Amino acid sequence: MGLSEQFRLDGQVAVVTGGGRGIGRGIAIGLAECGADVVVVARRQADVDAVAEEIRALGRRSFGISADVMDWESIPAALDRVVDELGRLDIMVNNAGGTLDNKMYALPDISLEKFDEQLHLNMKTKWWGAQQAAARMDDGGRIINIISIAAHKPSPGFGVYSAANMGMISMTRTLAVELAPKRITVNCIAPGVIVTDMFRDTMGISDEDARARFEQLIPLGRTGEPADCAAAAAFFASPAANWITGQFIDVAGGQPT
Repeated sequence: MGLSEQFRLDGQVAVVTGGGRGIGRGIAIGLAECGADVVVVARRQADVDAVAEEIRALGRRSFGISADVMDWESIPAALDRVVDELGRLDIMVNNAGGTLDNKMYALPDISLEKFDEQLHLNMKTKWWGAQQAAARMDDGGRIINIISIAAHKPSPGFGVYSAANMGMISMTRTLAVELAPKRITVNCIAPGVIVTDMFRDTMGISDEDARARFEQLIPLGRTGEPADCAAAAAFFASPAANWITGQFIDVAGGQPT
């Protein structure tokens, strides 16, 4: 296999959680453009159906599944359907995360309920997705956890989110060792400032304000796009990354952490 061919995903089956919008949608489309069949999972059926239609227009197999990753029965059921309908599972992208109410909570003020909610959404669901995907990967595979550069810097208003993301770096490293005998690699992608709907709602900021506020802090001079994260995901998913596991990569334009 030539080097350029090692970046193709033809014949692979991928699942992307939180794939209906934003970074997840970008990753789902990117994997499909590289040749993978992609199943899109998110809470809103209309969103996942729309992304699945885009993927099918690229000539790939795709369908959308409406599921809440915090409903612990939903991911096993979704992955079983993927294997039943598409015959295999090769790539699992645990992207769903953030905050359910798009609000910030300082650590001195956050309630136990919100603490648990953010920890579960940003760490437990990704562990669960990884565990369940690995159990259905019979011929090696790729697990990619989408976190945030908030993992390794102070993040006022996002303390639990930040801690959960740092926890995912540690968990990814351990999973990489534990799943290596099955030839499953496990890696993290940590996006920087990607101006998605969730980002705008949580920060209470417009695209223009985000550019004015953040572009001067980013050495490469711009905020990110979902396609930037999709490129990193496609690499980790590809044969070119066969010997890379337990790693995380910042996709942040050089933004200091």
